[in-house]
Amino acid sequence: MERTSSPAAVGDENATAGQSYRESIYDAIALLSGEWVVAVLASLATRPLTYLRLREEINNAEERSGWASHAHPVSQKVLSATLKRMRRDGLITRAAGSDSSFKHVWYELTPLGRSFLRSLRPLAKWAQDNQAAVRDAQERYAEAEQASDT
Repeated sequence: MERTSSPAAVGDENATAGQSYRESIYDAIALLSGEWVVAVLASLATRPLTYLRLREEINNAEERSGWASHAHPVSQKVLSATLKRMRRDGLITRAAGSDSSFKHVWYELTPLGRSFLRSLRPLAKWAQDNQAAVRDAQERYAEAEQASDT
């Protein structure tokens, strides 16, 4: 979701630094781009994890949910790309440590990442509270579309 910055909309009292409310929402949503970003945020919410433990935790959580969010486990390639993008955006840090002869790579949420995760809680609550209403609206729409096609 690449965009260029444009001047704030006229009369947008919430605009800051030349950016409108709408543009700010787009920027926040862009941070969520990628199928596994939310899973990484949730997995790192309580503690730093090594790469292998992070991948295992994400896949175990998905398996426990019956693969409701994803149809397949996260691959090494996709997880690596997701972590790289999240590091670029300042949401996580990567630290390499070593004990004896084996090198561990740890990932941890930054303060910015923790703040971002906290900001998603109201959105998750809204989704939980309105799940049935959205599903009903989608079903009504599908029925109306099907009726208009006949």
